[in-house]
Parts: sequence; structure tokens; C-alpha cells
Amino acid sequence: MKYCMKCGVSIDEEKNRVCPLCHTIILSDEEIKKLSLDEINIEQEVKKVKKVKVNKDMNIKTGVIPLIMLLASFISIFSLVVIDLASGFNIEWSLIPIISVILFILTVCLPFMKFKKTIYWYITYDTIVLCVYFLSLNYIITKEIAWSYYVVLAIILVWVYLSSIFINKIKGFVLNIAIDFIATSIFVLLVTLGLDASSGFSRLALPINGLVFILTVITYLFIKTYRYNWRVIISTISINVSILCLGIDLLIQRYVNHQLYLKWSYIVLFVLIPVTLLMMYLDNRYKVNKYIIRKFHI
Repeated sequence: MKYCMKCGVSIDEEKNRVCPLCHTIILSDEEIKKLSLDEINIEQEVKKVKKVKVNKDMNIKTGVIPLIMLLASFISIFSLVVIDLASGFNIEWSLIPIISVILFILTVCLPFMKFKKTIYWYITYDTIVLCVYFLSLNYIITKEIAWSYYVVLAIILVWVYLSSIFINKIKGFVLNIAIDFIATSIFVLLVTLGLDASSGFSRLALPINGLVFILTVITYLFIKTYRYNWRVIISTISINVSILCLGIDLLIQRYVNHQLYLKWSYIVLFVLIPVTLLMMYLDNRYKVNKYIIRKFHI
């Protein structure tokens, strides 16, 4: 009896030449003696050569594709310039498609050129290219920087969020949240200043952002501490959501109506307070039952 080299099943070599499970060929003792180490090494080298050829073919294909895209992009730019010059002897309407083609070259063609860079490097590179593109597009259309100001701010904010994730030196959830909080505060400040110099950033946007930051940190610390107690986690989340809705409601009413009163957040409180009390009771039901028995002599 022999055993299959792959699955280890015992096989009668006289009846079966192939393993019934994995279909591996079963060699007899005479065939094994005839095989030499040189033949085995030759077979392994042939397999390696085939893999190298396949990799080379893939590299050639991936190297030709960006060159074709780059050539097509330059041909399209040349065609746009020629058509624009032929129609009016100046370059006007073709600027927008030209810079769009340049954006395609910078963001799609060049990354295929086998530049050995990290993912974060490409994210930063695309961020800079997109910011320049939208600023140029806005200036070409309106001869001033208007709507692109807010687009660029949003792109930079997303880049900061991604940086806090990809940069290995920034460790710790609280530190990442702090960086995101500062970036969001600056973003809201710049947006409100762009809309109106007398906007209510300090009275509305910044307090809401700070409240979200504080409650997020508190929620994270409770989840990290009581990760195996789902009742405490649910009660913590419900309490923090209630506080967040309450704070947002008060801040909005103070900013809009110059008065402190609840308009809609009490509905959220009516829904979440029973959930919180139920979770607290389930977590401390034995202590509560003992207290009730002692208090009322049940």
C-alpha cells in the first residue's frame, strides 16, 4: 500500500494509478528509482522559466498601456489647439478640455509608469493635482477664484483625514480624532469666512464641533474599557447621542432666536432615556433586586 503525497490517502498501486481524491499520479517503486535529482531540478527550472516569461509579458502589457494613453492624450491636446486656432486664431474654449486632458495624464497615465511610491504618496500627489485643476478651471471660467475655494478646502480636509490613517507615526485613536477635530474646525472656519466675514463660527460651528469631539472621545474610552459589556456600550452611546442632540438644539436656538429652549431634542430624549434606563437595569439587576428586597422586606 502506498500513500498519496498530497492528501495522505492509502492507495493500492496495483488497482489505482491516480489518487481518487486529488488525482495525483501514484508512482511505483521502479519509477521512483528511475527518477534522478537532475530530472527533478530540470522540471523545477522549466516551471520557473515559464513564470518569468508570464511576468515579463504582463510587464510589457502594463508598460505599453500608459504609453498608448499618453500618446492619445497628446494627440487630443494637439487637435484641440489646432481646431481652436483655426476657428478664431486664439485659444479660448479649448482651455477647459485641455486642462482636463492634462488632469487625466497626471492622475491616470503617470501612476502607470511603474513609479515605486507608497499609497499615501499617490494620495498626496492627487490632492495637489486636483486642487490646482479646480483652481485653474474656476479662473478660466469666471476669471476669479469663487466656488473652487470650497472645493479645494473639502479636498484638503479629506487629505487630512486620510493622512491621520496612513501615517504610521500618528498612533492612538484619541490623537487621530484630535487631528481630525482641528482640521474640521479650520475647515468650518475658512468656509464661514468665505461665505460671510460676520458668520457665527464661534457661536455655532465651533461649539458643535467641540461637542462632537468630546463625546466621541468619551464613547471610545467607554467602549475600550467595557468592550465585553454590551449593555454599558449601548447605554453610553444613547446618553452621548442624547447630549449631542440636546447641545445642538440649544446652540441652534441660541444662535437663531437668541434664546435657550428645546425645540426638537426632547423627542430624542423621550426615546433614548428609557433605553438607557433599561440597559442600566439589566447591567445592575442583581444589585437592584437585592436592594428592593431589603428595602421593602419582600
